Order: sequence, then structure tokens, then C-alpha cells
Amino acid sequence: MNKTDASDDRAKRYTIQSISKALDVIELLSQYESLSLLEISDRLQQPKSSLYRIMLTLEQRGYIARSEKTGKYCLGYQLLVSSRHLLENNSLRMQARHEMQRLSEKYGDTVNLGVLERDQVLYLEIIEGTHSLRMNETVGSTAPIHATAIGKAILADMPVEQRDQWLDRQPLAPITPNTITDRELLLKELEKVKKQGYAVDNEESVQGARCIGAAILSAPGRVEGAISISGAIHRYPDDKLPAVAADVMQAAAQISRKMGFHVSFNKKFLFVDGGDPDVQF
Repeated sequence: MNKTDASDDRAKRYTIQSISKALDVIELLSQYESLSLLEISDRLQQPKSSLYRIMLTLEQRGYIARSEKTGKYCLGYQLLVSSRHLLENNSLRMQARHEMQRLSEKYGDTVNLGVLERDQVLYLEIIEGTHSLRMNETVGSTAPIHATAIGKAILADMPVEQRDQWLDRQPLAPITPNTITDRELLLKELEKVKKQGYAVDNEESVQGARCIGAAILSAPGRVEGAISISGAIHRYPDDKLPAVAADVMQAAAQISRKMGFHVSFNKKFLFVDGGDPDVQF
């Protein structure tokens, strides 16, 4: 039995089914404006009798709410309170905001902070730009790893075994005609990302948009997440990419340093106005 199988076996043996079902309800309701008990029962393939007790508990704790008018359920405000505490106390988000703001002000485009969560990119923070192009991402939303600059930057710095496990279980679904859907081509792309230090999303998640991203590392050298800047493709032509990428990598290096990681890359010093010259790339 390999480590993955052993981990899966432990997860099955120690999972508390009632808690798992409660989380299924919350995750289902997060996808809809509201649902009736019958609709929830049908979608989760669970009997109404056992679901009702779980939902009554969630309602009493404020995690879901029931409309007196329609009898349908939706998410409750307690989730918002819990999410606010999570965001306010998230170290990566707090350390990244200043550098993200600086990038956004320099280029006028949207800057994103994302982490790997349940095999997807989860957006922790987004600084909106002033230019007309608006992306679909919002704080708390998710995106495919293989089709985003943030995702590819994370994959490139991920341990090989962990990356291969992800590739084994995740289909490389097409999002646009430019999405990389072949495993070998993606691996070649990740090699390129690792070598140059940044990833590019060439209309792979949104047509007409280009994103440049770089990984953020913590003290042990573990990839914690990545940042990216997103804009209309005509604003980031090929001849402009190296300069923009240098700024994105510099911002990622500054954040990594704040997270306890000392970045050294090709013995070359790069820093933006007001940056710290002892941060190395």
C-alpha cells in the first residue's frame, strides 16, 4: 500500500459521517440562492429524516437560515462572521496586500492572491484595477489550477510527487481554446515556469486576457500560494512580458521574505521603487 492509499484509508476510517453530511449541506447551499429540504435531499442522495436533524442544528448555530415565506434554506450569516475572522487573521493575505496594491497602482490592472485548496486555486485577495477589463474572480471563488498563472506557478514549485498525484486525479478540462489539456505539454510548461520564475496564462482561462504569476514561498521553502496580475492581452504583449514578470516576481519575493523565506535567484538584485535592495532574485 502506498502513502496515498494509506492516507485515504485513514480518512475513511476516522471520518465522522454526521459532520461530513453537515458540510455537504453547506457546500451545496453555497452553489444556490436557496433550496428546499426535498431538493437538498435529492441532490445529496440522503434521507430527509436524517438531513432534517442536521439542518436544524446548522440553523440553530446560524450557519444556514430558513425562509418563513418559502420554507427554503440558504447560507446563514455565521459563515460570513467565520470567513471574516479567517481573512483578517490570514498571515499570507496580510503580508501580501501592500505588494499587491503597489503592483495594481503601477499597472492599473487587477492583482490576485491565490492558494491551492482542494485541487483548485482559491482566491484569498483581489485588488481591482482601474482598466476596463474585469475578471470573473472574487475573493472566495475558485479556478482550475492548470488554466491559471497562479495555478501553474504553484504547480511548478510543488514537490514532484505531490504534483504527479494531482495530475493523476485531475482531468485537464478545456476552459478556452488555449487551455493546455495534454499532460506532457503541461509538464513542459511547468518546467519553463520553474526555470524562468514566473507563469503566464495566455487566454487559457478567459479569452482576451493575459495573466502573469509568481509563486510565494514560506520559511521552509514550501510553496504557500502565488500572486498574479491580470489584464487585457493587448496591454501585455510579448515584448512587455519580461518587465512585467520582473515586477511580479519582485512582489512575490517581497511577500516570501515577509513569510520568512530568503529568496536567491541568479544572484541578481531586482527591486521596485521603494523596495528593499536586500531582497534577491
